[in-house]
Amino acid sequence: MIKRGGLAILAVVLLSTWGISWLFSDKASPLFKPIEHYELAGELHFIQPEAVDQVLNHYFGFSFWQVNLDEIQSDLVQLEWVSQAVVKRQWPNRLYVAIEEQKPVARWGGSGLINQTGEVFFPKERGEFNALVLLEGEEVDAKKMLSALVVFQAQLNAIEFTIVSLKHQLDGVWWIRLLNGSEIVLDSKKGEYKLETFIAAYPQLAKTLRKSAQVYDLRYSNGFIVGNAQ
Repeated sequence: MIKRGGLAILAVVLLSTWGISWLFSDKASPLFKPIEHYELAGELHFIQPEAVDQVLNHYFGFSFWQVNLDEIQSDLVQLEWVSQAVVKRQWPNRLYVAIEEQKPVARWGGSGLINQTGEVFFPKERGEFNALVLLEGEEVDAKKMLSALVVFQAQLNAIEFTIVSLKHQLDGVWWIRLLNGSEIVLDSKKGEYKLETFIAAYPQLAKTLRKSAQVYDLRYSNGFIVGNAQ
């Protein structure tokens, strides 16, 4: 009797679950509400509205209660220039969509950009960002390179040097190209200390050296070498 009672309860639960699912998902149900519209929060500067339409239109007609919000967010993040996306239900038949666009802070290699968190992305066009600092290195080191750029530039502000590109080689050597055409070569061993030493000594260099494009090689424990520009 106990087993029969248990089976009966299970059957009731399954039927109830099926019934609830039918009420919200079947188009013949009076409670079925299809997604018909979406509201986009804020303005888009780089993302094409048509691309967002294409993603959201795919979900029109889905049940308001059962549409997969995580799946929609995942689809939106795949779009060019999308950094993050949040999708919520908005009664009775609408989706609320908030999109955060990528915010480039530097160029990456030949065709990429890097955002403020050190993530690299590759838009089809990046022409309007050609004035940003160029970073070159292994993509896995992107965050480290962005942090190094911030540190190096903060140090070089003391002698009014502006970095235009920063390259990190596999052997750990940094190439810092400056707006005035000069380059600074720096290794990873006590790099910040060596740069500070150079900055302190730079005002003592002859004006002829400071005015011409030079390579300042700081990969020495007891000083640096001023050489010809490469």
